[in-house]
Amino acid sequence: MADYFTPTVIQPAIPNADMTPLERLILGQVFEAEIDGDGVYFFTSIGPSDSFELEASALREAIEASSGFQSTASDYVSERLASLAVDEETIEIDLSGMSWEFIFQDIVRRSATLDHVTAVSAFTCSRMRPDGFGGMAVMITADSVRGKSTNDILEDFLSSDAAPIVGGAHVLLRLSEEAVSEQVAVAIESDPDLTTIAASDVTADDVRAACLAVVDHSDLAEERGAAEFRAAIQAIRAAERRQIDHT
Repeated sequence: MADYFTPTVIQPAIPNADMTPLERLILGQVFEAEIDGDGVYFFTSIGPSDSFELEASALREAIEASSGFQSTASDYVSERLASLAVDEETIEIDLSGMSWEFIFQDIVRRSATLDHVTAVSAFTCSRMRPDGFGGMAVMITADSVRGKSTNDILEDFLSSDAAPIVGGAHVLLRLSEEAVSEQVAVAIESDPDLTTIAASDVTADDVRAACLAVVDHSDLAEERGAAEFRAAIQAIRAAERRQIDHT
């Protein structure tokens, strides 16, 4: 029998001042929690819990203490409590009808310091099942909850004919054209014998071509700083060749 896990981390830490008592209570059941300064770091090594039991009295107290705040959690839990029999002391909260992501969205909406919360999950399995591994990232803002799994990313790769360039960044680990441009100036200033051209002679096209060449021939284990410097040198050489071609 295979066991499936979804270890998940929530970032950044959620300020205590931004959570209602009910939200803190519910999130503490969905995730593990550690105090982080004036906030709480939520995470789980197994996977978020979408079903758990709580004392009805504790929930009622938390709802009362959370009055005055717009809260999806309060509305949802209040409906569950309303259907609870008089002699029942515990209640099972099933979040399948209200995902925990919307609790974080309420927190972001009222927060003075948070403009987003992210949830990053890994999909793992106790056996090497082909369907047991992957991951997902979720971005939660005041206006939207967006997520993409590793399967989604692979489908994007398969369906896209676009060049692998996004905002001047090349995937090595990540090779930034802006950082390479900065390294061009550093390389020229630090080695007077390197070239006779000025850093301003190296164009953005030189840097982009050099980045593509370095990405194509570099070991992915190489440190980013070394790769940026190598790309800077190639950009310089490309600029030198261009000047020679035009003379």
